[in-house]
Amino acid sequence: MYDQIAHFYDLTHASLTADLPFVLQLASETGGPVLELGCGSGRLLLPLARAGHSVTGLDLSTVMLDRARARVAQEAAAVQQRITLHQADMTRFLLPGAPTFGLVVVPYNTLLHLDTPQALAALRQARGCLGENGRLFIDLANPVDIASTPEDALLSLENVLTDPETGELIVHLASNQLETADQTLHITWIYDVSAPNGGPVHRTIVHGTYHYRYPHQMELLLQEAGFKLLNLWGDYDQSPYDESSSRLLILAAIRDKVTR
Repeated sequence: MYDQIAHFYDLTHASLTADLPFVLQLASETGGPVLELGCGSGRLLLPLARAGHSVTGLDLSTVMLDRARARVAQEAAAVQQRITLHQADMTRFLLPGAPTFGLVVVPYNTLLHLDTPQALAALRQARGCLGENGRLFIDLANPVDIASTPEDALLSLENVLTDPETGELIVHLASNQLETADQTLHITWIYDVSAPNGGPVHRTIVHGTYHYRYPHQMELLLQEAGFKLLNLWGDYDQSPYDESSSRLLILAAIRDKVTR
């Protein structure tokens, strides 16, 4: 999906910076290399590397990684040397040299793309990459907000953007279909692009599914993957999570003994 909309994704998320100070703080506290599962085009990678952290980014999308490589190439040599990129599925991957990390980050809503078996596999992969005192950070939308999505599947306007490189007008539309029984939200994204001087509209349509989980379900999933839950926050200011929170932020560590 992201191969088709990588450019649009970057434009619509250009203002997403609220999580950066929080992730930078976690990286400083853990003190080890950072692994980002679902690194995309480098939104978090670059600030982490600029701050002096060694960062490995993993993503399945070829186009997203190409965009990340292009951004990395514009950085100073010292920053470039701190960044390693791999194309792989986060549910099954092997990193050369089997490095260990102080922090594994599953960034903004990434885990929502995985169903339960996939999420469990990804968490187990993360566990295998962490050092003894490592930490796992997962950033999710509040499941209560997702479960409150209207079930009418009507098309709604998400954004109207102007591409700063081309001047093209981009109209971003979305349609949601909620299935509460299996806790999924099926999303259709539509991007209509028109040239500055008018002309035909070029439409891109993609479909995705979010698998949302409540805190107790996430804790059980983490336990099954060999983690213990350390913190549940509702925002990047580390306020406690409740049903009215804007986010569901999870910090976990490896359990001392894993029961299979």
